[in-house]
Amino acid sequence: MDCDVAVVGAGPSGLTAARLLADRGLRVVVFEKKHAVGEQVVCTGIVGREVFDRFDLPRDSILREFRKLTVVSPLFSSAAYEHPENFAYAVDRKGFDRSLMRMAEDKGARIHVSAEVVDVVAQQDAITLVLRNKEKRSVRCSARALILATGINYNLHKKIGLGVPKDFLYGAQAEIASDVYESTHVFVGRDIAPGAFAWVVPAAEGRIRVGLMTENAPEEKLRRLLRKCGVSEKNPDSITCPPMFRAISQGLVSRTYSDRVLAVGEAAGQVKTTTGGGIYYGMLGAEAAADVMNRQLARGDLSRTALSEYERNWKQAVRKEILIGYYARKIWSNMSDGQIEYLFQLAKNDGVAPYLKEKGEFDWHGDFILKFMKKSPFAAFLKLTSSLSQRKN
Repeated sequence: MDCDVAVVGAGPSGLTAARLLADRGLRVVVFEKKHAVGEQVVCTGIVGREVFDRFDLPRDSILREFRKLTVVSPLFSSAAYEHPENFAYAVDRKGFDRSLMRMAEDKGARIHVSAEVVDVVAQQDAITLVLRNKEKRSVRCSARALILATGINYNLHKKIGLGVPKDFLYGAQAEIASDVYESTHVFVGRDIAPGAFAWVVPAAEGRIRVGLMTENAPEEKLRRLLRKCGVSEKNPDSITCPPMFRAISQGLVSRTYSDRVLAVGEAAGQVKTTTGGGIYYGMLGAEAAADVMNRQLARGDLSRTALSEYERNWKQAVRKEILIGYYARKIWSNMSDGQIEYLFQLAKNDGVAPYLKEKGEFDWHGDFILKFMKKSPFAAFLKLTSSLSQRKN
């Protein structure tokens, strides 16, 4: 047996699972198909303070503290919000992921890059992985158990009977040289990002990240957003990091476990549906996976029945948040710009900021959404919106 646990994917969730399992004395190997950890990541780079606190992470990847936010409506009305304290950080994602890599290695995990797992075969007493290394040669590895942290690549899921997400948004982001935006801006409206939102996030000195989530046509919409920020085909030199695109899973996934196998992170649908962020929920999933996997390895029972406890545990932690965010976004995606503008003004004038300052948390939005939806003006608006939608259909 080459190792106790093989982890496929060296993103935050895979590296967290590797660290926690290695810390328990297990032999852990991580396989990453990219040439280096932290490369080519499409992410705003905003990470909640709770992530650093809960997982005791080093702060050397932090570029800026996050305290102020400006939301811009479809009619270009704006609302500025300032939290009483720093509750999130803009991070260098490459540096963030590599900090997690070093922590896993310090606990004894071995990490291999340029190692793509192309097949897995579950046997009675082991999992066999077939890898393609950087020389394109096939190599085999055996492990007692497997953790899939493959993001939105679900090829291996289908081979071993795991569930996959049924709904996706599409993310796009570029980084440009600019010092116009000193705080994070969020833009909403069907013209700019139907079904979701766009953002401008200050990164390193003199640079901003410009991106969006959308239901369709991410390339076209990012090009339009970049033009709003002063970048066009005639002026491409200000782009310091070229545009990148990716799908973002939405909604709960069933069957995130099988014989000897657990899925974590976006591979398990552990994504914050309000913002598309997967770092914290994925790391919480990795924590739950490490606990169950370690316990069942010690007992010698890695059947799907024994490992099903994992899915119950992670869903108990984040199921409510995922579902509330998912259905709230579905309502949002059916609104016209006029309805979004009305909702924006309602939130702006109806005392939302004090509640955010008292109860607002970067990674937990469910209670705020429910509280806002129960407000009488919004409840009446929602009822009217639903009625008009039914007539239209």
